[in-house]
This record gives sequence, structure tokens and C-alpha cells, in this order.
Amino acid sequence: MPLRGRPGTAASAVGGRGVIIATAGHVDHGKTSLIKALTGVDTDRLAEEKRRGLSIELGFAWLAVEGGPPLGFVDVPGHERFISTMLAGVAAVDLALLVVAADDGAMPQTLEHLAILHLLGVEQLVPVLSCCDRVTPERQQAASAELVQLLKQRGWPQAVPFAVSSLTGEGLEALHADLLSRAQQHRQRPPSGHARLMIDRRFSLAGAGCVVTGTLVSGQLHSGQSLHCNGQSLRVRSLQMAGHEVNQVLAGQRCALNLAGDVDAAQPQRGDWLSEVPVATSSRLDVALTQLPGSRWHRGVLQLHLGTGVYPLRAVILQEGEPVLAQLLLEQPVQALWGDRFIIRDPAANQTLGGGRVLDPQGLRRGRSKPERLALLRHWQKADGPRAALLAALQQAPVALDGFAVRFNLTPGEQQQLLDELRHSAAGIELLDAARQHWLMLAGQIDRAWARLHQRLQDWHAAHPERLGPGEGELALVSTLQLPLVLARALLQRWHGDGRLRRQAWAWHLPEHQPQLLVEDRALLERVSAQLLPGGLRPPIVGELSQALGIELETLKAFLRRMQRAGELIAVAPNRYYLPEQVEGLAAVARQLVADSPSGSFNAAEYRDASGIGRNLTIQVLEYLDRAGITRFVREQRFLVAG
Repeated sequence: MPLRGRPGTAASAVGGRGVIIATAGHVDHGKTSLIKALTGVDTDRLAEEKRRGLSIELGFAWLAVEGGPPLGFVDVPGHERFISTMLAGVAAVDLALLVVAADDGAMPQTLEHLAILHLLGVEQLVPVLSCCDRVTPERQQAASAELVQLLKQRGWPQAVPFAVSSLTGEGLEALHADLLSRAQQHRQRPPSGHARLMIDRRFSLAGAGCVVTGTLVSGQLHSGQSLHCNGQSLRVRSLQMAGHEVNQVLAGQRCALNLAGDVDAAQPQRGDWLSEVPVATSSRLDVALTQLPGSRWHRGVLQLHLGTGVYPLRAVILQEGEPVLAQLLLEQPVQALWGDRFIIRDPAANQTLGGGRVLDPQGLRRGRSKPERLALLRHWQKADGPRAALLAALQQAPVALDGFAVRFNLTPGEQQQLLDELRHSAAGIELLDAARQHWLMLAGQIDRAWARLHQRLQDWHAAHPERLGPGEGELALVSTLQLPLVLARALLQRWHGDGRLRRQAWAWHLPEHQPQLLVEDRALLERVSAQLLPGGLRPPIVGELSQALGIELETLKAFLRRMQRAGELIAVAPNRYYLPEQVEGLAAVARQLVADSPSGSFNAAEYRDASGIGRNLTIQVLEYLDRAGITRFVREQRFLVAG
């Protein structure tokens, strides 16, 4: 990928992971000149920037460090008209250079940039008093004192300005040494999570095609890797850092990617994300929001700056406090994860209103203001990582692990590590499988659910002593267990497996319950059983039973339905009833076919031949086995259902 010679990719020896530094400050305070003095690279590459003498687009430069990682500089515009471009440049940096001209002092964009850096969580700030060649020593000293006082008020009490002149070189050596020292002491982000890269620039090169640049905020990238972008599949042809081709990029590093695959003129572009796995989008983000003093919030359309993208939104306050809990309603779905930083601006007033962190990228449409929901968001606001967030969520309700892992960008290995830690340190957490999902529940939650179901069945048996038990619908599983349906069904199977519950056909009952049949019903049941049992897997149909027993057809049908409710008979087909032991024989044929099959499945013809019951009855039997949850039909084959 021949990227050498592009502005912002000056050649450098690549070692370590590097440090990304963004400039900030008012227009015409010397940010671009400072970077050129430090690196030798003029980041104003556009003709319009040269003509007007101000930065319009993001500029990039690398500073070689002998024996260490290079320093990467992102030069952002200072003019208020280009604030969205500035935000894209500081979205993922390690530290910031705040540049303030000694003759002007702090100006409106200085203050706004400081607010933005604070909202984005940029902890390291290096203040630079520029253009010192323009002022007297007395003015320089006064400007430095003013800047120190401003930074104390804005949350950087230890920051000491460097007085420099890009024209004469005054102070540049001390600033250079300080930046190198910070780079050596910098703690890099761990390469955890799936790879996510925010794109801040795209261009094309002859012979290479589409090239994007950006910062990798999590995970790792390597040549040949497959990535996703807005539903499209892309492939990394090659990677560069600081003008040199590399095989791997780690979280926190800036890089250039030569992309192949589903590339077109529309995407990828600045504002898009490249991700290792598809990330669910959402038009509702639950967030912790810090409102700037004096900001004027309204119900109209505002701007969300997330990553390097800009999106229209409306904000709904869920709970006052410091910070405020809010839900951001977006006109288009966006990709976000827990912990992502953002800024909100009023485009009409060209004013930054506030910013904060995403707490739940899949915000609720209903129940968003319930006390338990707000309590969970507060816990997630204070959580220092996925472990604390998961424990907080588990205190309220079972957690679908797969959905949690997506919100918190956990790889399969990180999920397993988290589970192992919880099992060793927190007693009573259990893992369940339901509908091909993994769920976590507290043992106490499972015990309480069983107590509710046990009481429900006891009451039902007392009200219907003549019946074996209710079906799933009659149990009202969701309201009884107060759990999602798939999880409630998984627990039914679990309790059935450990003997606390019994099931016959569709009926669930407690082991100690037996239907109380009338004497005359018991006598007639014995006569019916004597007719059904000799038929084996093919008992007589209802009409044949009516003739054999000498009972009117409608009277017999009513009796058979009554015996089905009592669990004594099972209607496998509309006109054919089986004894429970005969149904077990039908299931045994299916199990044997699966055991003998290399594929672990069987088809209707194989079942017909093995059972000898004929084609039409075979279809009815197999449909019953599917309804009963014994088999599962997939592409003309049937498989046994686990449990």
C-alpha cells in the first residue's frame, strides 16, 4: 500500500504502540505552526487552507522517537464553524495540547474546546502559551498566570503552561522533552474486546484503492482480517502506522487501512465504524449526561457527536442528578457500546450543551423511567467494567449473557473469563441455556420462581382434582414465574429433569398428584384400555372403539376428551387415542432411529418402516412428537430435542 508521502504519514520507525496527541484551541492561535515546528510536517494540505491560513480539515503528523514509539499528532480546526471536525479529531486521543496565543489569551473556542476535552474524558492536558515572540516578558507572564487559573477552574489544577514560539524556536525543546517523557510513562489500553476502529478520513490511491485512517479503540487488527461496516463485508489488504507497513495494530493506535471487499463511493466514510463482528445499531441510547453550566436545552433537534460521526437527536431527561440520566432519541440508528463518549451541541446556536457516556446502547422503549431501570443505569454509570455492571444487573433480574456481551464488547474468551471469575468469587450464580442463548441467574431467583410455580400447581390441582394438570398456557408461565418465556421453559425442563415436576403429553403436574376419577369412569377406562393396548403402536380409531364397546360415538368422544384432561389417554391424532405407555413406544422408535443414524436424525419414511404403522399415521405421529417437544423438524429431517 504506497501511502508514503501523504500528509500526516511521515516515515518513522514504529515501535511500541505510540501516543496520539490532539491540538485544541482558538482559531489562529498557532496550532498548525506548532505541529510543524515539532514534526516538520505541515498538516494544512488543502489549497483552501493555504489560501485562508486556517485549518478546515483534520491534519495528521508523526514524530519519530529514537528507540521508542512514535508520537502521532492530530491537528484540529479552531474556527467555530468547523467544531464538528474538531470533535472528530479528539474523539479517541491519549492527551491534548491546548494552544493559547500569548497576545490574545483564552478566547471563546479555547473555552469550548476545554469543555469538550473534559466531557470526552481526556485526562492529560499540556497547555502551551504560543506566539510568545509577539509579546513582552510581562505580558507573557500575565498570560501564563491567567491560563493556569483557567485550567484550575476547568479541572486541570496541576497543568503548567509551556511558553513557546514556533517562529523563533523558544521553548520547543522543553515541550518536546515533556511529550517524550509522557509517551514513555503512558499506560496503553489493553487490547480487549472485539476490534473497533472509528474512521476519521477516507481517500483513494492509484494502485491501492480505498484507504481509511482512524484510531483503533478496542481489540486488535491484522492484515487479511475481515471487518464489517454498515452491513457490508470488508477485508484489510494492508496496514500502516507512521508511514510504515505493519502486520498488527493494537487498541489506542492510529493507523491507515487499505480496504477491499464491499467498498463503494458511499461507504466507508468518516463517521463510520469498522468492527470485527457486526454490532447491533439502535435509535435509543440511555446515557449519563453532563450538562454544561449556562447551556440552554430544548426539545428541538440537537446534534450528537459520537465517535467521528454527527447525528440529529432529541434528548429526554429520565432522572435529574449529577450526571443526568437521559435517553437520546435518534433519527437514524447508530452503533454504540457501553462507555462510548459523546458530545451534544445545539446546531442553531452553534453551542456545545454537554456530553457524557453511553450506559445502554439498546435503550428501552417502554419502562425506561421505572425506578428499577433507573437504579440499574445508575449502577452502570458507576461501574468500572463489565464485572461490576453484570453483578448489578443480576441483582434485579436474570441476564441474557449474549446480549450483555454485545453491549459491553466482550469476546467469547472474555465472557468465559468473566464467568469463571464470578463462579469463584460470587456464590449462587448459575448458567442456563434457553433457546440457544446463555442466561445467568442468581440461585435465589431460581428458588423464588420454583416457589411461585409450586404454589400455582398446588392451587390448580386443588381446583381441578379430576385432571392431571394444566398445559403451559394454563400455567401462565410469564406471569407466574415473572421471567422471560424462553427462560421459564428452560426452568420447566430443569425441574422436570430433577423430578420436581412431571409431564405427560401437554400436562404439567406435581409428582404427588393423581387425578381422582369417578368409579364409572375408571370402569369404562379399563374397557377402553383393553381395546387400545393390543393395537400396539397402531391402536383402533375412535369409530372402531365405538363399535367394539357398543357406546354411542358422541358419548365416547366426550369420555375420551375427559380422560385426556385426566392424563389417562393421549390424542395423538384427532381420531386416535393412545395410552401413555403406547406414546412412550412411539418416542422410543424415534430415539432408536437417532441412535442408529450417523447424522443423528431420521425422516418420515425411515420412521414408517421402523414402526410399521403406515404412511398416513406416521405423519400424524411425527407431528404429535413435534408438538410434544420430543422431536424437532428441520429440512425434511427430525432431531431429538435435548431434555
